[in-house]
Amino acid sequence: MNKLLTLLVFLLLNSFLIGNSFAGESTCFKNADGEIITVAGNSTTPVETTESGATDQCNDTPDEYKLSFHMMALCTSDPSLLDFSTCQYMLPATDTAIPHTISYPASGSLAIPAFTILPGTYSYMVAIISNKLGIKHTVTTSNTVRGAGATDGQACWTSNAGPSGIANDVATTPHGATVAGGTQMITCGAIAAAAPIFSYEIINNLTDRQCDTDDPKDGDVDAYAANGDRSVMGAVGNGDGYASLLLSNSAFATDCEDADRILWTIALSAPVDITPESSFSLQMRTQDSVSVDFSNSSDILIMKMGADPIQTYLVIGE
Repeated sequence: MNKLLTLLVFLLLNSFLIGNSFAGESTCFKNADGEIITVAGNSTTPVETTESGATDQCNDTPDEYKLSFHMMALCTSDPSLLDFSTCQYMLPATDTAIPHTISYPASGSLAIPAFTILPGTYSYMVAIISNKLGIKHTVTTSNTVRGAGATDGQACWTSNAGPSGIANDVATTPHGATVAGGTQMITCGAIAAAAPIFSYEIINNLTDRQCDTDDPKDGDVDAYAANGDRSVMGAVGNGDGYASLLLSNSAFATDCEDADRILWTIALSAPVDITPESSFSLQMRTQDSVSVDFSNSSDILIMKMGADPIQTYLVIGE
């Protein structure tokens, strides 16, 4: 019988993780004072990015990122189509999600019971998380921008809990109705006045479709692709990622209004060998996991800070 193991979640964004191939395609370009570089006055592309030049959105590292786990496991065969028969659980599937907040660059422990993993070689890592993700964040900009309620300033912070939808449209979800598109969820002003709260985003589609079920012109565009809008996410640093939307731990979601959680699978590029003496460190990378969204009209509006998926590494020790 192998020993009980406790999962320690080290949320340390060390130089290796920050410097690897996870770097985003639209990282916010900042000046020497740490301000996001914006243009002066009205613009359809008000922000500069390190990779894509001038655009209406850039990615930053959030002050706090909140997510909730329904399941975590290692598997010998691909679980991305809901076949968990070869999986060994670090967190058995539960309908009541376990919340966790990542505060860069802190470390902490995920509140899960002790667990056992049978010795063997595992080629897949899988997790089920809630598709309601929270961001608490403050940014400063090189020029004045405008937040909700015509608040102007060079400091802007999350001030509307939402939730918003990932496509900025309206849908009734298991987590509540998303706010209308065009809703500003950011307040701006002096940095001394910053009072950020968690702002939530619902990831209810993975393939850039619209989910506005209240608009009769939409037809059935809210219907998903096969297997919960399953998407190949490509290389994620330690393997290839796959994502699907679920309505429960054992069933794929079928449209924007029943998606309740995300199935996240990594086909590991280097399978892990587990022994009775193995220990586990789950590293979570939040760099570029907040999307700072500006209006794409000719104005100075900042709209919201959306939650992008974090990246995870499972490090096995002896």
